[in-house]
Amino acid sequence: MKKSSFIFGTILLALVNVVVRSLGFIYRILLSRTIGAAAIGLYQMVFPFLMVVITIPTAGIPIAVSKLVAKEKSVHNREGIYKVLLLSLVLGGSISLGLSVAVSLRINFIVNNLLKNPNLYYPVLWTIPAISIISFSSILRGFFYGLKEMAPAATSQVLEQIFRIVFVLSYLYYKAPSNPIAAATIAIIGISIGEVFSLLYLVLRFNFKKIMEKTHYLNVHSNSTLEILNHVLFISVPITLSRLISVIMQTVNAILIPQRLQVAGYSSIAAIETFGKISGMAMPLLYLPFTVTTALVINIIPNISEQLAVNNWQDIEYKSNLALRITLLMAIPTTIVYVVFGNHLAELIYDQEDVGKYLALISYGTIFLCMQHILSGILHGMGKQIITTVNYLLGMIVQLYCTYFLIPNPKYGIYGFFIGFILSTFIIFALNLITLMRYIKITVPLTQALLKPLFASLLMIITMIYTYRIFFNISSSNGLSTIISSLVGGGVYVFLLLITKTFNLKNLIENIK
Repeated sequence: MKKSSFIFGTILLALVNVVVRSLGFIYRILLSRTIGAAAIGLYQMVFPFLMVVITIPTAGIPIAVSKLVAKEKSVHNREGIYKVLLLSLVLGGSISLGLSVAVSLRINFIVNNLLKNPNLYYPVLWTIPAISIISFSSILRGFFYGLKEMAPAATSQVLEQIFRIVFVLSYLYYKAPSNPIAAATIAIIGISIGEVFSLLYLVLRFNFKKIMEKTHYLNVHSNSTLEILNHVLFISVPITLSRLISVIMQTVNAILIPQRLQVAGYSSIAAIETFGKISGMAMPLLYLPFTVTTALVINIIPNISEQLAVNNWQDIEYKSNLALRITLLMAIPTTIVYVVFGNHLAELIYDQEDVGKYLALISYGTIFLCMQHILSGILHGMGKQIITTVNYLLGMIVQLYCTYFLIPNPKYGIYGFFIGFILSTFIIFALNLITLMRYIKITVPLTQALLKPLFASLLMIITMIYTYRIFFNISSSNGLSTIISSLVGGGVYVFLLLITKTFNLKNLIENIK
């Protein structure tokens, strides 16, 4: 893939991610306002459990499919492409089936001993159908990404969000649940509904006739088949472990944070509501920049894999440094806006200013979070998934330590979680950066990539503050003032990037033609 097509693919995926995340974000806002903080807290206790379960078949295998399909495509091995897909579907399907059976047989143990809340029986029960559906759709998306066919995978994600939102909100509107547990159950069922339509679309877009005409692909005893399976496992297992650590931490936090807050003096209801505001309201805002970094990661993994197959290190260095610069252009202003302007955004979106206080504190880690994400993607593309897993584990140990020992201390309370989160994101970022510098030369200019975006971001936030004050004095409306000031501030930031030549619009247009 040429440099220009890499830029075009990133822009396309970023735009699609904006649509998908915007739909998801709007859904989360409407859901939180419809079912309340208590139901959101229960939903957030079950949702991480589902993420733990589906991480095993979906975290590493789709990335392995994308990487290996891109590699086989670079050497024009059509048979290898479909072998990778078939073996991955069989592997992912077998794992998801086993997990579904295990959850169904041990559901009482999960609810009573792991989640420690017997009222979560039906929400957990309704996670079972989602396991296999999500597994197959994720693998098929990885296949399309590896072929550089972004449209089917992207469209399926949009459809998943639309059908989930329509089902859940329509049900809640026509038949309001009688209690928070029923509301959380409906939200969980919506996950399966959305994924069903997503999978159906991917199946319709896929030509299975090409595979069925080549039945010899299913010869699992051939050396090439075993070799491909080994490659899939070598790539997917470390990535799966890394992602598993992440979602296990979410589950641990869902269980541990409310418990440790009660030790610090919070009531049971206050502890669940505080956790719901952070994990269900502040954190989704924090992860909005991932619309860009996810597009970069999805795009850069198969691209680096493709260039490694032909030993083109010059192109690998170019795309890696370009991805880092793009990430900084987005992460620096986002961090500043969340820290300074977070309370206005939270009041606009959730009508709860205290969520803005949490957002302002946790967003100090935004820039490190974004950078660790893209750095891990580059390293995964280079086949360094084991070291990224080790780096991530070290960071999570720090976060777990702070959660367990700082939160119960009344001096820190919930702020102990924020301290651990920021420290862990910085540690993972630093370790990934040091690792990458061992393999390629990082040539990110200090002035262009850091100082100019920082200068533009500071002027942007000053403009936003004064614009907000002017319009608030006129309208006395936080919502209108926040929207206008955000639009003006965003325009000022882009304008400053252009006049300082940090962002060359002419070159970008020429590159994507």
